[in-house]
Amino acid sequence: MIFKDAQHAWNPSQQEIRAWAYSSEKIPEQDWELAVNSNDNIPMICELIEDEKCKHLSFFLSSLYVFTGDIVKTGKKEAVMNLVVLLERVKKTAKSLRLIDWIERSEHLINNPTEYEYKYWGLGSKYVY
Repeated sequence: MIFKDAQHAWNPSQQEIRAWAYSSEKIPEQDWELAVNSNDNIPMICELIEDEKCKHLSFFLSSLYVFTGDIVKTGKKEAVMNLVVLLERVKKTAKSLRLIDWIERSEHLINNPTEYEYKYWGLGSKYVY
C-alpha cells in the first residue's frame, strides 16, 4: 500500500502521488482527482503526463481538466490569474500533444468562461475518456 492510511489518500504527498503513478494499484478513492489537484501539484502532474511509463496517464490528464474547470467555473479572479501564470510556466516545457491541448483548451476556457461544460471540464472529461 502506497499511503500511510486510508485517510491519508485525501491528502497525499507528492512522493505518494508519484509512487501511485507508476504502480498498478487502482485509484485510491472515488473522485481522487480532487485530492491531487493543487497549484503545487500541477507541475508534477504535467511531468507525469509527459512520461509514457506513467501507468495512470488518463487519470492525471483528466485531473488537469477538472482543475481548470473548477477554477474557471468559480470565477475567482485571483485563482484564475494563478492558473494563467501556471499555464505559462507549464507551456515552456510541454512536449506532448495531450498536454499542449490541455493548455490551449484551458486558455480558451479562461477567455470564454461561458463555454464551460461539465462533460469536458468535470470528472471523467470527454477530452480524455
